[in-house]
Amino acid sequence: MSENRLPQGTTMRVTLLMHIARKIKNHLRRLVQSYGPESLKRRIWNREYAGGSWAGLENMVGDCLYRHVEEHARGGDILDLGCGPGATANELDEASYRSYTGVDISDVALGKARARTLGTPRAAKNRYFQADILMYQPDQSYDVIVFGDSLYYLAHHQIHGALSRYAGHLKKDGVFVIRLYGYERVADLIRRNFDVVERHLYRCAQISVLVFRPPTRQTKTP
Repeated sequence: MSENRLPQGTTMRVTLLMHIARKIKNHLRRLVQSYGPESLKRRIWNREYAGGSWAGLENMVGDCLYRHVEEHARGGDILDLGCGPGATANELDEASYRSYTGVDISDVALGKARARTLGTPRAAKNRYFQADILMYQPDQSYDVIVFGDSLYYLAHHQIHGALSRYAGHLKKDGVFVIRLYGYERVADLIRRNFDVVERHLYRCAQISVLVFRPPTRQTKTP
């Protein structure tokens, strides 16, 4: 046996400790993303985007979300909350919308999005803002409000309030379009509090796209 080789029991303990350390790190990261101050959340996301942790989000051509956004945008206005490095902004059919507003907490992600848009025909109608989506205040109404991979980064108790606030910035027939990787608890919250127009399942039902709008208020007769 090599002098540098650890006994099997020691190797297993080291592997277990590394696994526990990763779980603790991910849990702390999740707490910061849900409850931390904007400056700290931005620092974490900037470091991860700069380090290539989210490179897979930079090119998502043919993503299952797009056709539902295009269908409901109807040539109108789109708000993308948690837009990341601009895949949706630059891969949607350009003819499907009039204006696109992307919001993300990460300056680094937005820099990637802007760089991809620069010099293209859609540059005249795409705009980007750095903000925490819990705090961002839209300056217009939209046909579609998108949460691609961002809604489940909010604490569960924050989701209904955030959706209700943004619902005030939907046009008369506007809808939310969200993609969920599992997260049935979030889907259940939406079904209880909003009118689900469509639900589409992809990749053996591991991914779902929900299209929903604020609940219809029935006027009670005396």
